[in-house]
Amino acid sequence: MARSVVIGIIIIVIVAGAIAAVEIGMHHTAVPSSTNTTTVTPPVTKNVTITYFDDLSPSEASVMQDLIIPQFEKMYPNIHVNYVDEGASDIVKSVEELELSGNVGSVIIGEDNLVIGELLSGNYLMNLTPYASQILQNVSLIPSMKSLVNYEQSVYHGEFFIPLRGNIPLVWYNETLFHELNLTPPQNWSQLIQVAQVIKDKTGVNPIMFQGHGGASTYTELYQWMVQAGGNPFLFNDSGDVLAFQYLYNLSSYFTPGYVHGYWGSYKGLLSGEYYMIDYQWPYIYSTMAGEGVNMSHIGFYPGPVGPVNGDHLVGGDVLAIPKGATDVPALIDFARFLLSPQVQREFIIYISWPAVNQEAYNNLPSNISSLYRAEEEAMSNVFFREPVPWITVWGQIADKVFDTIIVDHAPYSEIPSILSQANQEMYSYLVQNYNSTVAQQYEQGVFGPLYG
Repeated sequence: MARSVVIGIIIIVIVAGAIAAVEIGMHHTAVPSSTNTTTVTPPVTKNVTITYFDDLSPSEASVMQDLIIPQFEKMYPNIHVNYVDEGASDIVKSVEELELSGNVGSVIIGEDNLVIGELLSGNYLMNLTPYASQILQNVSLIPSMKSLVNYEQSVYHGEFFIPLRGNIPLVWYNETLFHELNLTPPQNWSQLIQVAQVIKDKTGVNPIMFQGHGGASTYTELYQWMVQAGGNPFLFNDSGDVLAFQYLYNLSSYFTPGYVHGYWGSYKGLLSGEYYMIDYQWPYIYSTMAGEGVNMSHIGFYPGPVGPVNGDHLVGGDVLAIPKGATDVPALIDFARFLLSPQVQREFIIYISWPAVNQEAYNNLPSNISSLYRAEEEAMSNVFFREPVPWITVWGQIADKVFDTIIVDHAPYSEIPSILSQANQEMYSYLVQNYNSTVAQQYEQGVFGPLYG
C-alpha cells in the first residue's frame, strides 16, 4: 500500500471504528468519562509475564512469536510475553470471562476494529487516556491520525483503543495465464463474467475462488459485494442487496468446486491450476507466498472490478486495547509502545504485508513491497467500514444461511428476493427480542449500515 494514502485510509479505518462504536454507545451504553491527566508509568524492574491475545494466521503468528516478541523480550528482559492466538469473537469471550472472574491479570489484546465495539458496549476496556502519550511517544502519526485521537477524546471522553494495523482485500489472479490468453484484469462486474467464461472455455476450469466456507470470511466478502451494488448489507433485502445476490448467483457458475472450503487463508490453488482468480483476499498472502518460494512475478493483484453502483472497498484493521482491571500496566504500556514503534511497524509491512499506522514505517520500502501497497493505495481511494454493532455475529450467521441457500444450494433464481426478505425479518425479530423495538425500528430504517470516512 503506498505511503500517503495507505496511512490516511488506515486512519479512516480506525475513525470508522470509533464512529461505529460511538453509534453503539448512543444506542446501547454510555462509556465512562475520564480526566486528561497523564500518568507516567515507572520502569518495570520485577519479572512480569504479560498475556497478549491476537487473531492471526499461522504465518502471521509465526512472525509475531519468532521475530517480534523475541525482540521485545531482549529489549525488556524483565518482561515475558505469553502469546495467545484466538479468533476475534473468542477474544471477546475471553475478556468477558476475565472481567467476570475479577482477576484480569496482565492482559493486552489486538482486536478487530469491528469486534472492539462489543467490548466497548460491555464497558470492559480500560481508559488509556492517562497512558496515551507514553504509548505514542515514538509514533509519528499523520495529521488525520492526530485528528482521530482528538475525536476519540471528544466522543468517549477518553481513549479506549489505540490503532495497530489496517487491512483491505484485493483480487488476485494468475498473471501468467492471463498473459497466455491475452486477458486483462476485469474492471467491472460484466467483464468479470466475460473473463471467467473465456478462461473456462480455454482451460476447462472454473476459475474463481470465493470465500464460501461460512463464518466471518464469507459474510465479510458478501458485505462488500452488496455495498458495491448500492445495498445496505445489514438490511439484507434492499434493492442493492438483491442485485448483488442475483449477480453472485450467476457468477457462481464459474466458482471452483472447492469454494465451499474457501476462506481468508485460501491461495494455494492460484498457481496449481485449481483456479485462476481469488475474489477477494487479504494482502498477507503476498508475504506468505513469497516466503514459500513462489515466484511472485506470476501473481497479479489489483483492487478488483467495480460494481454497478460503486467500487468501494471494505477496510478492516485491528486496534490495541487493555481490559479494565488489568495488572502490571507499565509492562503492558511498554509492549504497546514497542508494537507501534517504526522498527516493528516496518517489519509488519515487510514480513506480514500489514499496513502500518506509524508514518515512519513507510520510508524507503523495498520496490517489490511497494508494488503491493500501490495496489492497495488504489483500492483505498474509495473505502467504507462495517459499523461494529454488538449483534454483528448474529447478522453474520444469518448472512451465512442466506449464502448457503442462494449460492451453495442454488435455490430458484426467482426466490432470491423472498429469501432475503425472510433474512431481514429474522434479523428484525432478533433485535426486538434481544434489544428492544426502538433498536429494531432503527435497524429497519437503515440507521445501521456501512460507514464512510
